[in-house]
Amino acid sequence: MASESDTIVETKEQTYSFFFYGTLCVPAVLTRVLGHKCDGLTFQDALLPNYTRHCVKNESYPAIIGREQTNILASRGDVLTSEEVNVRGTLVKGLKYEDVNALDIYEGIEYSRDKLPVQALSPPSDVSSLAKAISNPETRVSLDNLEAEKTVNTLKAGSGVKESSGLAKILYLDKMTSGNTDENENVEGGIDVGMTEAWTYVWCESLDKLEPKIWSFEDYMKAKESTWKDLPEDYFTDVEHQRAIKNEPGALGLEGDSSSVGTDDVDADGEESKIVGRTSKGFPDFGRGMRKYWGFKDNYINLNHGSYGSPPKYVIQKMRELSDEIESNPDLFMRRSWLPKLNKVRNELSEMIGARQEEVVIVPNTTHGIQTILSNIEWTDGDIIVIYTSTYGAVGQMVKCICDKNPKIRLEVIDDVFPCTHKEIIEKSETLLSQYNEIAKPNYTGISKPTGIKADERIKLVLLDAIASNPGVIYPWEDIVHLCKEYGALSLVDAAHAIGQIEVDVKTAECDFWVSNCHKWLHSHRGGAVMYVPTRNQHLIRTTLPTSAGYESSRYPTQGIDRPWSFVEQYTWTGTMDWTPYMTITDALEFRRSIGGEKRIMRYCHSLAVQGGKRLRKKWGTEIMDTPKGELTAAMVNVRLPHVPDPKDLADQFKQLRYFEDRFFEENIFVAAYRHGGKWWARFSAQVWVDLSDFDYAAEVIEKVCLEIKDGKYLDKPLESSNIEEERRELPTQDV
Repeated sequence: MASESDTIVETKEQTYSFFFYGTLCVPAVLTRVLGHKCDGLTFQDALLPNYTRHCVKNESYPAIIGREQTNILASRGDVLTSEEVNVRGTLVKGLKYEDVNALDIYEGIEYSRDKLPVQALSPPSDVSSLAKAISNPETRVSLDNLEAEKTVNTLKAGSGVKESSGLAKILYLDKMTSGNTDENENVEGGIDVGMTEAWTYVWCESLDKLEPKIWSFEDYMKAKESTWKDLPEDYFTDVEHQRAIKNEPGALGLEGDSSSVGTDDVDADGEESKIVGRTSKGFPDFGRGMRKYWGFKDNYINLNHGSYGSPPKYVIQKMRELSDEIESNPDLFMRRSWLPKLNKVRNELSEMIGARQEEVVIVPNTTHGIQTILSNIEWTDGDIIVIYTSTYGAVGQMVKCICDKNPKIRLEVIDDVFPCTHKEIIEKSETLLSQYNEIAKPNYTGISKPTGIKADERIKLVLLDAIASNPGVIYPWEDIVHLCKEYGALSLVDAAHAIGQIEVDVKTAECDFWVSNCHKWLHSHRGGAVMYVPTRNQHLIRTTLPTSAGYESSRYPTQGIDRPWSFVEQYTWTGTMDWTPYMTITDALEFRRSIGGEKRIMRYCHSLAVQGGKRLRKKWGTEIMDTPKGELTAAMVNVRLPHVPDPKDLADQFKQLRYFEDRFFEENIFVAAYRHGGKWWARFSAQVWVDLSDFDYAAEVIEKVCLEIKDGKYLDKPLESSNIEEERRELPTQDV
């Protein structure tokens, strides 16, 4: 079962909320799956908006899909009514770590566990005092969107039961007649009803396996009426077998995904059946057949998409067409046409990352954006900048440069050797922040302002990765951002690898700055990056790099023009340049929609990376850089290389690296080999044109090269000093 997560499991005492819409709506079934009596859980009637329920063909259980997929399945365009795109079910809160694992096993690989907005329609009740409509779903009262909204508003307003109407009254009268509620009791305002978030299981297999007709809650209840109390035993076989062999398995996926490597899975081979999203109705199949949409040379195996990206032929064609349009009348484009196109790019990207358009600008690349931010911040004596040992090399050097220019500010580096858990990284970050900074006092502006424990020093900014480059691992960046807020430090997120690889919501994360390359994982033409600066922080970023004509000085205002300073306006023109790579971002997004959209792409690439990594580990007998809960792997998997001897020194390391690269070119393949934690690793980038056969080929080629290095053949190739400098630019901070 694939999953996507926006939360971190810190302890096994953390609890989770789930929305159930099928057999798990019945407490007796849920009890059997979880293996306990549901004590400590609460139950609420609920609606899931913008999803529809369908019957799985030749099965008696349902699946839910989003509205976009519903339109494809039903071939009905946008004619669905609002009532049709709601799924009625039960919201259950208080589920434990081990409960989630049991649910994952029960649902199987056909479903993805997603966190979605859910509307709770009734107050929570425990298993000993369930209303009849909850304990017996067959009696659930039908209601439309308007009735649901009225119910929620009634309960939130604190109206008494006698004054309430519709579902609220029915639920409470049902409880009163069973002696569980005082007849004169008022429902207190805001009693846990309305919109919330919960995990639910969404269909992720082919739409061909679903019936097109929408399965309403009432129809579903009627269809299941005779089977609620007599479910076949094989409904529970998998989960009960798992419970028997392991008392407390990990809730896979809450920290990363459920197809990631676990400690009980060390001998597993990569399995084709566990790759999610390979096929989808109405879209091309993912795998090697997708190569026709790219311009790769025959038989070239590209497993290093993460470094520079690879735009599809469609994007390249659109860029060339735009270039021809520009050259047909350069003045028309440069003076009129460019701005609407640029704003369209900004609008689409802002929607994708959860920002407002006026908070998003386009810059040449992530390194450029980070330099812009660091150069604009006004540093004062005693300021400290924090980075990590895996910070991208150029960015680490950039921070050193800032400190060199400001001798009374300094650098602190948090040591993180992978594989390590997210919890460990968070703890190290908080230890350092608490060493220098007081807990920040809340302020209405939301602007970070650090107060040092000592008057002469404080951490002003933490520069962290969303996904590191080498090693290519997911960071707990949202949690570290929240720590920065807690201690008053600014957070700058190097998200070079994020957009297109993982889902992002910068508003929820509350980061102070966030920059991500669109040419790496979003399929635009290189280069172009999105830089997010929330309105609250735009006063800190006074100028572009280089300063543009849009800059406005308060000291020397432009004469004859009433033009207030504007963050966005500065980035609309920073000098004559080739605009076409920026404009291909909208073409890339259009292409991605045409092959199935963001979720399908991300799920496929992630599950392929996980299974491909297992293939390599099995072949080489080494290890995958991940934790038992699989929290480090997105669409890049890092596997330790076999046989390679430790280099004698840095020069010897460069010789080995150069040999790797030269031999990869000769073998018509490329992966990113690197040294980390005293070991040689390789980073493999999964993409829609890759399948497991590419990992199989890579395993053979790379092991052969590793054996050649072991035999000393790399020493036969001289390495010039210029070659060493060329290799240095890709090294993470700890190696430069």
